[in-house]
Amino acid sequence: AKQTKGKGREGEDTPLIFDCRNTYETSVGTFDGAKPLKTENFRDSWEVLQAELADKPKDTPIMTFCTGGIRCVKVGAYLTQEMGFTNVSRLAGGIIAYDRTLNANATSEESMFKGVNYVFDGRVGRQITDDAMAECITCGCKANLLSNCANNNCHRRMVQCEACRTMFAGACSEACKQRVLNNGITKYGLMPTERTVVDQSSSIAYDNLDDYSAGHTSPAPSLYAEIEANTFAHLTTGAHMVSGSSQGRLLTQLASMSREGRILELGTFTGYATCCFLEGAGIAADVIGYDGPGGSRAGGPFVMTLERDSRAIDVAASHLRIMSEYGIGEVAAEEACKMRGENGRVEETTEDSILTTYRNMVGCELLRVTDALATVEEISRGDGEVQTAPFDIVFVDADKTRLLDYVEACVTSDKLLKKGGIIIVDNVLWKGLVLGSSGGGMSQAAIDKDEDGLNDKELKKNRRSRKLAGLMHEFNSAVVEDQRVEVVLLPIRDGLSVLRKR
Repeated sequence: AKQTKGKGREGEDTPLIFDCRNTYETSVGTFDGAKPLKTENFRDSWEVLQAELADKPKDTPIMTFCTGGIRCVKVGAYLTQEMGFTNVSRLAGGIIAYDRTLNANATSEESMFKGVNYVFDGRVGRQITDDAMAECITCGCKANLLSNCANNNCHRRMVQCEACRTMFAGACSEACKQRVLNNGITKYGLMPTERTVVDQSSSIAYDNLDDYSAGHTSPAPSLYAEIEANTFAHLTTGAHMVSGSSQGRLLTQLASMSREGRILELGTFTGYATCCFLEGAGIAADVIGYDGPGGSRAGGPFVMTLERDSRAIDVAASHLRIMSEYGIGEVAAEEACKMRGENGRVEETTEDSILTTYRNMVGCELLRVTDALATVEEISRGDGEVQTAPFDIVFVDADKTRLLDYVEACVTSDKLLKKGGIIIVDNVLWKGLVLGSSGGGMSQAAIDKDEDGLNDKELKKNRRSRKLAGLMHEFNSAVVEDQRVEVVLLPIRDGLSVLRKR
């Protein structure tokens, strides 16, 4: 931003600076010299980037930024891996980190970001400077107050100046103002007299039901976005395996409705789902009036999670320690953000059992294993080194070739899973390929067409996916006929099967 204002070193190439956020965010604030992508949805970014950079040399310096550093990580990966650009950098931690650094240093340096930073953690709008970047929807003057129409049946996202907001009672038009006045109150209480910014996504157009569902699901606390970003930074090839916001919120809800908040997770990866279960177990502990000490193998609210991959254990352990010490809000997000960037690192964990506690109530044990099924069967028998009180929920995100064995261990012994307990199995739709495995499977002609033009690497990957989809179909077909469980298969993300033990 400084270089675009002529403050850079003489002869230095001025970089292209891309604001990777959507139009409703960039309209109220951005960096000097930045070029907004002008997208309504983040998925539109790739087409815009292709058009903007079509004639640019591959060594063109490109800088990217977004709200918290997640979207620009994905944009950076697209620019380097898909488009071949070699000089791409990003603002680590996004605008949020820049704002924190500026305030922490308490310098007289002028902020290069002007206006309001649109955020997604309940504050919605964080005013960094007094610059008014957008136009008031009512009178057309410059304004920076982003809100939603106070008429609950409208909720149009808008920018409105203070004067018009007062005159129109927080509504976008005279008609909506009358609705508000006639009702006497708004969704947010009495007539608005103070600045209120609300994120209700009603003006966003969605291309599919998955995006629509995500847009109308309560947002996850701040820590989870940083876990996603850390996963992308440290385990890039497996980043798609993170549960994600919608599924994560569901896992938290299910854990919060459990009887005692006891969950066994098979497949920790980087700890996203683990943290969701801990959050939900804490809610369950509140409901039953549990006041400590922290739960353990022997009883009480407790999450045990099994993982074999050492690198994943290192990242997950870091996240769990942050959650234990700082919770799941903004402070925890700041700590998790430090795991990335120039000085970011993940400490190597050598212990086979990592113990933490969430809110001094919910115990957590990350257990290093070589064969999760062997450990599960050991718990089920009650005759090995790992002995625990039974769990309310068992979440299976492990070896897809042995799913029926995991379920068998859960339903044949009450030492592992309580009667009435829940088994949750992930990835049961396997990228939608289970459809090709049903009804007798794909014909050879269909298979040939599907494999046409693939190289050896792609062919191997394609055949492996079809094989796993076939195993998933066999699993789904078997459990729905098993009279020991009741099954609901949810088409969320890659498919979740929820089995209640009778």
